[in-house]
Amino acid sequence: MCTSKIFLNLAILASVIICALLSGCQGTAGSPACTEAKKAAAAVLGPYELDEEGFITNWLIIGPFPNPGDRPDNKGFNIDYLQNYGGEAKHVPFSGMQIEKSDGTTVAWAPYEASYSSRIDLCSVDHLGLDYEQEDVLVYAACWLKCEKDMSGQIRVGSDDGYKLWLDHKLIGAEHVYRAAYRDQESYPVNLSEGMHFLLIKVDQDYGTFEFMLRVVTPDGSRAPGIKIYN
Repeated sequence: MCTSKIFLNLAILASVIICALLSGCQGTAGSPACTEAKKAAAAVLGPYELDEEGFITNWLIIGPFPNPGDRPDNKGFNIDYLQNYGGEAKHVPFSGMQIEKSDGTTVAWAPYEASYSSRIDLCSVDHLGLDYEQEDVLVYAACWLKCEKDMSGQIRVGSDDGYKLWLDHKLIGAEHVYRAAYRDQESYPVNLSEGMHFLLIKVDQDYGTFEFMLRVVTPDGSRAPGIKIYN
């Protein structure tokens, strides 16, 4: 493919993502929310494929954030650590975007690819800097799904420990639990229109292993066709 066509395709993709990201953006094009959305579009990576079973293995991930308290009442699950950056329900991340924590330190969104497993082992994500089985922390992970046509399917999640899940900035699932992660512990029916869709998951950790897995499938559990992943 010639260089001009490559740049044209990238420009088209950026425009599509900007439109998706700005769908909930109110105000002028120069407003802070719109500016952040444009940064997200400019920094996006992909496309990537779902794996053969529909799992997403390419994510943007940020953390760790504190998860104080003891089970069954760790507090971080219900603390919005993105509140100064649009809030969990409206946040639009991009690679390199920094979030300041309450102690004055910062963490940044960065891409991660799980090359050998459908499980996202969060203690193995280098930029998080976690110790093995580190206790009382939580992280966020995000990506964009691009659907080539309208489809009805399911998002299926397994987690260790609990999670909150947003699709297109709407909370579709929340499980404040303490457990090991297995595939398809929860399933959420979704209707995905042609185009871009934003996915955000918050995963918390009490102690032990710290991981999640998420796949996009047809109602019968097969890999959803025609979906690309961006992060």
